[in-house]
Amino acid sequence: MTNQQNQSPYILINRFTAIQGGIDALSVFQLTEMQDLRDEATEHGWLSNEVYRSQDGAGLIVITRFLSEEAKNSWGRTERFRRHVEDLEPLVQNVTSIPVTFLAAHGQSVMIQE
Repeated sequence: MTNQQNQSPYILINRFTAIQGGIDALSVFQLTEMQDLRDEATEHGWLSNEVYRSQDGAGLIVITRFLSEEAKNSWGRTERFRRHVEDLEPLVQNVTSIPVTFLAAHGQSVMIQE
């Protein structure tokens, strides 16, 4: 095994606060962009996203995983990611991105697709 395989993924919890009344537009944009960005992002070490809509309808939470922090930084320097951020700006009031370290999971995990 290489050193890269022994590392835990680099995980970010991203909170996108939609402009007033704009959660549907933000949701469609983010889901469409994730599909469009998938192949190029994977080339830079992106592993996966989980997308959640807050129950108050104010925003989206996206849990993003990369192979490493370096992989995340590499993707962040691409022209395609910069365009994504620019196109996202009119749809959000605020974006926060918090790097986290996975500690544990308990119980059964159920993935629901609607």
